[in-house]
Amino acid sequence: MKKNAVMFFFKSLLKSILVIVSILAVGVISYKVSYQYLSKQMEAGKLDVQEKELETILDQAQTDEISKNLIYVVNDKQKITHMMLEICNTKTYNMDYITIPVNTDYTIPAKMYQKLCVVDEEIPQIVRLSKLRKYFIDLDDTKAYGYAELIMEKLLKTDISYFTVITQDIYDLHYQEKKMTTSYEKVTSATTQQTATPDASAKPQTYSASVSMKVSVLSDSFTNQLNDLGEDESKIMSYIKEQYKQDGVQSNLTVYNKIGYIEAYMKMDTSLYHYWGLPGESGDKLFQVDTASAAKFIKQLEDNTETYTTPQGEEKTVPVKKQVSSKGKKILILNGSKISGLAASKQKELTDAGFTVPKVGDYTQEVLTKTRIIVPKKKMGADLTAYFKDPELVVGEVQNGYDIEIILGTVDAN
Repeated sequence: MKKNAVMFFFKSLLKSILVIVSILAVGVISYKVSYQYLSKQMEAGKLDVQEKELETILDQAQTDEISKNLIYVVNDKQKITHMMLEICNTKTYNMDYITIPVNTDYTIPAKMYQKLCVVDEEIPQIVRLSKLRKYFIDLDDTKAYGYAELIMEKLLKTDISYFTVITQDIYDLHYQEKKMTTSYEKVTSATTQQTATPDASAKPQTYSASVSMKVSVLSDSFTNQLNDLGEDESKIMSYIKEQYKQDGVQSNLTVYNKIGYIEAYMKMDTSLYHYWGLPGESGDKLFQVDTASAAKFIKQLEDNTETYTTPQGEEKTVPVKKQVSSKGKKILILNGSKISGLAASKQKELTDAGFTVPKVGDYTQEVLTKTRIIVPKKKMGADLTAYFKDPELVVGEVQNGYDIEIILGTVDAN
């Protein structure tokens, strides 16, 4: 009996040891499999690892058929004074410059902010574009401007090929500022828009919006300097090398890769360069980027397959002969500014100009800043925009009995 008990004990002990060994073996095998898998994921850049992911992105300066070069202009106090997105299309040989107002505040998405805090724990979540270099004060320029580029990609919802940094002195020699108005298609959704008629609030509308600002354009002297290069490949190559050697000029794209665009540069006409403002709205001190509209605007410039053939100043969005006159149409004016007497004043102004405005009223859904002109079809309402300050021309539903609906904004009270 005693012998059986001893045998039973050793058998149980052996089973327990075997179970423990099996568990350990499974653990070791699982660890090795997981380690190999995660290692491959990390090498492929697929792991959501904080610094690893950011460092990988910083190394991705590249040449593309349509390159997007983020240009920083920096003064001697490391403040970014100007910013532009240069879009070089090697298929159409178009060159577009979009001015990005540096008095813009941007809230970094939470996930990205957590990763950037690993780089610099002092960085705020709400950043001012003019201070992007200062937020990474302890980093060298390449990394600092690389992280700033990463933030700009999130803001503009687009991939940026590479960045270039120039000093304020170089900017003053090569660029000048010009007040321009940029028209763009405003992106809206059925859930966010509000119109004068409740039954239309759930339907998407197409907004023809615009933004007026000072944009950076090539100076006359710099344009002449580029024109002197002509289509001489050796001259252009030497010029690129000289530009990269200048004090204060730096980029995460090598001179060798920059020269890869030489064929496109040879075929580009500086008189056909196009300059744009970034979709958004200017306030007293800050600029608010319309991120969805800006992303669509940039995408449209990228997707443009037609080569520019006329200077930008000669372009006309809608030829006058194709516009539909608003005279003879019944126009409803609603006061969306909450400023007493504004609707009656505008009614008189338009009536004196020959338009038909039988009725005015109040718009109660929201207070508008910009005046909104709502028309049922494209090409209508363009002749009314001259009577308002930078209005939005909207294609949408108009209240029954009227051909055009105008909702006044506060800007037209000044």
